[in-house]
Amino acid sequence: MSVLSRILTICSILLASVSAQATIRYVSPNPGSAPFTTFSTAYNAAVTGDTIVLGPGSYVEPFGLTNKRVHVIGAGWDVCSWQGYIQIYNPASTGTVMEGIRFIGSGSHNINTISGVDSLTFRRCLFNAQAGFIPLYLTAGKTFVNDCVLNASTNHCVYVQTSANGNVVFRNSVFNMTTPVNGYYAISGPNGGTVEIYNSVFLNFVSAFNVTGVPQVIGLNNIFWDWNATATYGTLPVGSVFEYTAAGNGAPTFPASFTNNISLGANNPFVSYDNTFYTYPASNLHLNTNAGGLQCTNTGYPSILDLDNSVSDLGIYGGPKPFVDHGVPAFPFAVTLNIDNLVEVGDSVNVVSSGRIGPRY
Repeated sequence: MSVLSRILTICSILLASVSAQATIRYVSPNPGSAPFTTFSTAYNAAVTGDTIVLGPGSYVEPFGLTNKRVHVIGAGWDVCSWQGYIQIYNPASTGTVMEGIRFIGSGSHNINTISGVDSLTFRRCLFNAQAGFIPLYLTAGKTFVNDCVLNASTNHCVYVQTSANGNVVFRNSVFNMTTPVNGYYAISGPNGGTVEIYNSVFLNFVSAFNVTGVPQVIGLNNIFWDWNATATYGTLPVGSVFEYTAAGNGAPTFPASFTNNISLGANNPFVSYDNTFYTYPASNLHLNTNAGGLQCTNTGYPSILDLDNSVSDLGIYGGPKPFVDHGVPAFPFAVTLNIDNLVEVGDSVNVVSSGRIGPRY
């Protein structure tokens, strides 16, 4: 091979590697402040592996993620909202991640995943489903839900119907029923794979579970609080195991499969929760310093540690990856921009901005 041929070969390899690098595509509903004003236009321009960043604002667009894997990052659920359902239904969308967004239902379930898609992640999101609809309707192969709040009204928080090789993992998440009705559950469905629940909080239910699949449900370091009349843990598959579970305020008797339990009685473990239902941002599910909070502090599964290397606290702020307030992602955002002087054409401009970034875990 000649020297020129070698150089051309090297250049083609370098160009191929550069073109394969992911692109960050910025979106803002404010015209002129980003290349895209809607998620759909950014998604249509993206290729598999790209990141789509949603700036502060409101997005109104039902959408189907159909043919590519993307990482969607909102600025945090307190400043970034999305009204409209999302369907993820093509195997090419496997590996998609969505975080830092408040989802507001609009005539359908917030998120609907279809069998054939695998390894989806929803992180640091708040789901407000409309009455009669479900925040997460999951039939994908594997789904990971971290640092999320799932608000349901007259329907289930999550419906799981994964394949035999699938599973669903919940970490540091809140399951909340704003209108508790007998027959609607935190997690329901004929699931085909294992359901795992770690350091989560269940609030304002008549019944918690109606999972009827063969594989078991596994729970560690969870808190059940604020039950309604005729409370029951519901139906769990044979072999299900819950350990280091705290429950109180009308909680039913622990099932035989629950071990190392903590009975809270009437001792509210939270800094701020009024026994109605979880509301953002008024509710504060940090553990308080009274009897209930102390019962849930450093009392979790011995081999799961908090960030300070102590034994895990129960609830959403315990464990190696605690809940992130406001859903703020590990991505820098400018949230305010102030010009401190009057300007005309040709004047210099003094700009003061403030930003945010969440913890990098």
